[in-house]
Amino acid sequence: MVIVVYGGVKLFGTKSEKTSEPIKIGVILPLTGNAAKYGEEMKRGIELAIEKNKETPIEVFYEDSKYDAKEGVSAYQKLKNANGIQIMITAGSLVSLPISPLANNDQILQMAIAVSSPKYTTENDFTFRVTNRAEVEDKELAKFVVPLYKNIGLLYANNERGLAHYSSIKPEIEKLKGKIVAEETFLIGDIDFRTQLLKIKNKNPEAVFLLAEDKNAGMILKQAKELEIRTQFFGTRTLQSQDLISIAGKAADGVIYTDSFEYQSVDPRINKFVEKYKTQYNDNPNSFVAEGYDALDLIVKSVNECKEINTNCMKTKLSGVKDYPGILGSLTFDKNGDVYYPYFIKTIKNGQFVKYEE
Repeated sequence: MVIVVYGGVKLFGTKSEKTSEPIKIGVILPLTGNAAKYGEEMKRGIELAIEKNKETPIEVFYEDSKYDAKEGVSAYQKLKNANGIQIMITAGSLVSLPISPLANNDQILQMAIAVSSPKYTTENDFTFRVTNRAEVEDKELAKFVVPLYKNIGLLYANNERGLAHYSSIKPEIEKLKGKIVAEETFLIGDIDFRTQLLKIKNKNPEAVFLLAEDKNAGMILKQAKELEIRTQFFGTRTLQSQDLISIAGKAADGVIYTDSFEYQSVDPRINKFVEKYKTQYNDNPNSFVAEGYDALDLIVKSVNECKEINTNCMKTKLSGVKDYPGILGSLTFDKNGDVYYPYFIKTIKNGQFVKYEE
């Protein structure tokens, strides 16, 4: 089993004969704030992976980044200085990017979840991630959308993740002979998007790329319907959220988005994972759950292969990972600590998230 620590307080623990010392892992997630739902899903994936590795003694120290860069860096410093952590899981480009140079300087192994920014890519160091770079997802999305819709508007969050996807989706659309007719941004704390939506409406796009977290996206879709904007909205996997459905209602129907994890897989191993998750949480897992699971599992794998907590050894072992049978698919780290796995197209139909069928 595992020792879980919140704010320095141990909740429970056990003993194992597999290693001489427990693996201490700091986990910095958005457990409150705008991205809290994603953080909770990642946390569930991590805990399922801990359960899988129950023969290995593990101590997990959770810290809340609140989806804020300063909070994330403070959490990192606390875990390093107060808890002596040498291994950390971080989430989100906004938080993981400022931590990355610190982790490399301190030789702390950093495994990132939900980090698509190309800025995270650095060669032969202590930073890894289980998320594709933004352009991998955007390339699949543009390849699907542009043949259907030529005049396209962009509406995206003015933060690290939003800018990363903007920087990749725009050239992909233009490469396929699509035309960007409108560009608007917003802040994740915004609740009124009517000004941006009206500006986009006046440009008369056939489709709008929406890069937003679930709650923002839900409000945007709802307000777009109120403004009688009937254009096709499309976006990334963050749109797969019940919070979006709760806010947008019928306005969410027809939205097209990319995804990287299919809980209805025919793979028996994935089916077993899905059933375990449904039994424990009464819900279907998504890609954020899968990333949390694979991130923790890969860390434990590298420590066990090194037979000790040695981040230089772990870095070498992880760099050599090839065709790891992850929940996300077959994972191989390249020289930059990046991975690749395919995306597919889904849509929202009657409030349900389903594969897109022409």
